[in-house]
Amino acid sequence: MYSSSLSRVLANCIEGLKMQNDRSSPQALHNECNWLYLDKAAIEYHDLDNVKIISYKELKAAKEVISNHLNYIECSEFIGIDFDILEYCVPSLMLGILNGGHAFFNVPTNPLIHTEIFTSLNVKYIFTSSITSNRNIIHHFKIHGQSVYLTKLVDVQENYNRRWHHFAYAIATSGSTGTPKVVKVLHPCILPNIMDLKKILDITSSDKIAQLTNFTFDPSIIEIFLNFCCAATLFMVSKALKNETIRLLEKIFHAHVTVLQITPSLLFHQWSTERLKTTIFNKDSKLRILLLGGESFPSIKLLSEASHPQNTTRLFNIYGLTEISCWSSINEIVKNNVDESCLGEPLSETIFQIRNEDNEIVIKGDGTLYIGSTTRICIVGNESEDLTKPVFRDTGDIVSVDNQRKIFYRGRRNNIVKRFGNKVNLRELERVATELSFVRNCATYWDTERYKLYLCLSITDAKEELSKLRDNIMSHLKILPTIYKPDKIIIIERFNFTTSGKICQTSLREVCRNSETEIVSINNLHINEIFENLWNDHLKYRDAGFLMSGGTSIEALQISSAITQAFNTEFPELIGMLLKDFTFDKCINYIRSILISQDCDKAVAGSIDMSLSDKVPSKDTTKILNTEEYVIKQSSHKNSPLVLKEKHSYWYKCKGKTYNGTLEKEENIKLLLENISNVEILKTYNLQKCVDASPTIYRYSLTELYATVASHSGIICTANLLKTDVSYEIKLPNRIEASVLVLADFLGIVGCYDGYIYCIHLKTGDIIWKFQTQDMVKCTAIMCMQRRKIFVGSYDFHVYCLSTEDGIQIWKTKASQGGICATGCLHQQSTSVLFGTLDGSCLALHQSSGHIIWKRKLQNPIFVAPIVLRTGYALFCSVAGTLCCFDIETDCQIWRYTIYGNIFSYPVVWTPNSTSDEYIILTSHNKNLYCLEMPRRIIEENKPKLRYTLQLQSPIFATSWCENGYIFVACTDGNFKVFHLLEGKLLATKQLPSETFSSPVVYNDLAVLGCRDNNLYVLKLS
Repeated sequence: MYSSSLSRVLANCIEGLKMQNDRSSPQALHNECNWLYLDKAAIEYHDLDNVKIISYKELKAAKEVISNHLNYIECSEFIGIDFDILEYCVPSLMLGILNGGHAFFNVPTNPLIHTEIFTSLNVKYIFTSSITSNRNIIHHFKIHGQSVYLTKLVDVQENYNRRWHHFAYAIATSGSTGTPKVVKVLHPCILPNIMDLKKILDITSSDKIAQLTNFTFDPSIIEIFLNFCCAATLFMVSKALKNETIRLLEKIFHAHVTVLQITPSLLFHQWSTERLKTTIFNKDSKLRILLLGGESFPSIKLLSEASHPQNTTRLFNIYGLTEISCWSSINEIVKNNVDESCLGEPLSETIFQIRNEDNEIVIKGDGTLYIGSTTRICIVGNESEDLTKPVFRDTGDIVSVDNQRKIFYRGRRNNIVKRFGNKVNLRELERVATELSFVRNCATYWDTERYKLYLCLSITDAKEELSKLRDNIMSHLKILPTIYKPDKIIIIERFNFTTSGKICQTSLREVCRNSETEIVSINNLHINEIFENLWNDHLKYRDAGFLMSGGTSIEALQISSAITQAFNTEFPELIGMLLKDFTFDKCINYIRSILISQDCDKAVAGSIDMSLSDKVPSKDTTKILNTEEYVIKQSSHKNSPLVLKEKHSYWYKCKGKTYNGTLEKEENIKLLLENISNVEILKTYNLQKCVDASPTIYRYSLTELYATVASHSGIICTANLLKTDVSYEIKLPNRIEASVLVLADFLGIVGCYDGYIYCIHLKTGDIIWKFQTQDMVKCTAIMCMQRRKIFVGSYDFHVYCLSTEDGIQIWKTKASQGGICATGCLHQQSTSVLFGTLDGSCLALHQSSGHIIWKRKLQNPIFVAPIVLRTGYALFCSVAGTLCCFDIETDCQIWRYTIYGNIFSYPVVWTPNSTSDEYIILTSHNKNLYCLEMPRRIIEENKPKLRYTLQLQSPIFATSWCENGYIFVACTDGNFKVFHLLEGKLLATKQLPSETFSSPVVYNDLAVLGCRDNNLYVLKLS
């Protein structure tokens, strides 16, 4: 008996080792395919009018022709399959490449990903149906009647290093977990997925599996190889048929497809519940299996409405991650079960872990889901192939675990946004909206720049009055906390989708942004009606005051913002009136009085209102801080700490300020600028995504001048401004909106959306050190005077003090209950550093200890950096347009000044040498630029004097640059303007091709700024 048991154990071990060896072979995925039914249809291809049948015999012959010709390629290679090849030829090419001992990848249609994937995979060979000049033809094939060419890229470096591991294929991620990455998939990674689904779904040779997924989306691999492993028939369709959705649904139904894999968005946006009910969800439907994945599972109610009561289709919620080779868990859904669907059990050789913000494993409650394995290990990006096992991947998904250890999806981590200082889970808003019977599907969009929340809906009954729909939606949404109420509801006839079948966020952004251009006609809609609609959307009553009617501070901000947009006029006192419990009638009287006075003003005033004094300084030179200078030397090893040594001085300029000292006097600047009449584009640098960050200009010697800026793509570009054909590009793993703090020897420190603060070499990309916070970092770091410490804020509510040498945390202080997006400011008189936060807190923290030595609270969020006046007073500015000047050492408010507009751009101080007067330049979302004059002597009762106001044609988010009596302004509409500072006279202008949120920086006759057309611009002032 003992001997028999031992024999079985040994037999199982041998079988397991054999299976593992089989999976590790270079042909493993190919070898799992079933070739026992050669006369059976392998592929059934449907065009608009024709059907093409390819048997397993034809499929086998085609793949063997391909693999035989690939035998001469000695090393294991990634071989591309171009997107122009007809769909029914692709499976033969995949099989032929695998049988030849190579790996395949499907070339994305997006050209931006081409370079990355080609470089990462060291691509030399591509199958294509068209010829281009940069490819040499190696061989011409006839595959199922179509001409296919094997080509070799011209001027590709040969690499004869044979791989230790055998890859099956490579694929680029969709980018839903961050920046798109190239994932190289080994045979043992994907095979367990296929074997599991074969068993769970009971797939046999009598099945017909739909292949509707784009080849660049990894579920297509499951569709194709699950089919061939079971000798089933693959149902494929042409691009033309895919575009005719009604005909496609009829084909799926009448062709008797038995297995369908699709995203919920595509299922319910392409087809109405009525059409689904009479076709694939009919009682006579042959569809056995419906796999819904790639997005959150739809409501059971919606699925029930789309299904005939006698329909027998089995529904599965399938969940996964490209970095773990497609699917990771599956759960069968019972149609009449009202319980929420969970993610189900992990598939074979897959581990689930839930971690909290401190990276601790969560047994019950909420956290981020990590998926790991010791065998299903893909190589992501430029990772080493020798990884410590098990390897866990961050999904970026927030989940919750209940008492039964069931895991429920709660939304993407980046779908949890900060709104008015509170966390909002956009997925929760979507979930509640879809509970309405007339809502087919919905998507939320959070505009991070404009801080607006949009709810976009597709509805089942387009005949319903929009006003009635909107009332029903707003009434239903009241079950959620106030913070969830959207700023705007948009009814969309049809959503646009990505190639992966998910709702396209870029398209959604355009819809939401375009909705803001709609003009409300006051003549057609009475003032009372507009305000009454807003009041009723948010409040229960009209007779009582705002607070007594159930209003909150968040709703006050929403109403104020909406009424400002409706009339294109600022109502600065409205928020305060609402929060003081004013009634509807008092508020509407105030709004009417502002509009009446505005009409009177328009009759007597032009577009520019300037009140100039007679005194004009005779000499304009920029005030420079002379400080002790250091330089940071990089050691030979990129992870070694830095060595600080004294060296010659250098300076850098960024977002309205010049830091440190200068190497030479810039007396020629005024001469260069005073005759300016034109702005020309000298050079552009493409950073692949929006450049919202503000550039940094710096120099280390008289012969060097550089500009560095980052973008949403994670690319950091450093341009030589004296030799514009010289530039350097490096890349971080996520979006960057912060400016780069530049140290010596091309070392830069910058925060990233992935929550890390990086110290990097700006030429080589070497990471010297990195430090992790608990949320995204949009704040630009600043240094202490000795330049051994940096101070930087995070959206996790904390201010961090780090060593510039090695990134070690010196101290960490929770500043408030609001995130920090604005740069700090050194306050030397008190040896503190000043920060403003998104809950309105104003703070001074001791530079050595991080202790809060002074704190005040403004009523509204702070998006801009504080400034220190020559008196040592600290100036903070709220988003509502209130400037507060404090003596932080005596805790006194010196003065308060209000402008009529929201403030997102930093205040800039300019002090002419010939006088001790100071000028504060402030630009606003209300399209105005304000020049405030601070007199030499100031007593507590005094406020700054408005010297003039310039009215521009567009809101301003970017911080202006002041240099030697000139102002350089970038408007949101892309207009770059140059003004004389004391006179307010327009000298020159240049229109950039897209929106601009990046702040210009000027040196001599050069101006540098970023643009939303993905470019960094170097402008010549002539």
